[in-house]
Order: sequence, then structure tokens, then C-alpha cells
Amino acid sequence: MKIQRKIWNYILILVLGMMGMITIIFFLVEKLLGDGRCYIPQRAIMIALMLCVFWQVALITVACLLGRRIKKIFHGVVKMMMTIVTVSGTLCLVLFLAWNWLIYSFKFDEKVEQYDEHIALYVNNTFVRTRFRYPHYMYEENWLIMRTLSDDELQEAVLKYGDPDDYYN
Repeated sequence: MKIQRKIWNYILILVLGMMGMITIIFFLVEKLLGDGRCYIPQRAIMIALMLCVFWQVALITVACLLGRRIKKIFHGVVKMMMTIVTVSGTLCLVLFLAWNWLIYSFKFDEKVEQYDEHIALYVNNTFVRTRFRYPHYMYEENWLIMRTLSDDELQEAVLKYGDPDDYYN
């Protein structure tokens, strides 16, 4: 029984470690992308939401396991104080992750229209100051990454699909 529990603990630590590495790589690659490349907004927000929910569930699970351990070790007032600290700490971390996901999703551009397989029109995702939204074309390289167009590609897109500044007219 103890051997099986240890195996499950090792598996849990391995899964949490792998998800930690995936989370770090996801957010680190976004910072390291160069040449006008960035994540496609809808897909990056979806991946960030999945990571946020995973870590929230992981935090709640760890808090429950910690609460079970606290009930065995402590008694009386100390047990109640430790439970309150654990629950409030977990709640704060879960809300902190949700807030960070919300702020993360606000910084992205909105896709307005997909013209062909790769070219799409985006506007800046500024909710308060709509006059600062400027439409611009982006080239979607794959499922997750897009880049700004080169001067030649931009001229071709303007000739083919129109000037993005005329989007609001």
C-alpha cells in the first residue's frame, strides 16, 4: 500500500514538473520570438486559459491534500488556524492566476477578418480608447504563431484586400 502511494506521489510530482516546464516554455517563447512574430491571439488565450485552469486545479488539489495532512498532525486552535491560512492562501493564488489570465488576454490583438489561408486583419485590443485601434495585416505562419508582413507582402496585401486604414470607413 505504501509503495503504491509513493508511486502515485512520484507520478504526481512528474506531471506537475512537466506542466511547470510547459508553462515556463509557453510564456518564455512568447518573449523570445523575434522579427515581428507573436502568438495568434485566440489560440494563445485558449492555451493560457487551459494552463490557468490546470494550475488552479493543482493548487486546490494540493490544498486538499495539505488540509488532510493538517488534520492528522495538528489539533484544536492550531488546526483551525492552519486550515484558514491554507484555504485563504489557496483562494488568493487561484484568484491571482485568474486575474493574470484576464490581464494576459487583454493585451492581445483581435482578429477582425481572415482573407486567405495566411493573411488576416487585426486591430489592437484596446477596450477604453477605441480611437487608438489601428487595423493591420498579419501573416499567420502556423496554428500558434503569426508575424508582421514585410514591405513587399504589405503592398501586395493592400493591393489585393485594400488599405487596412479604410476598415472603419
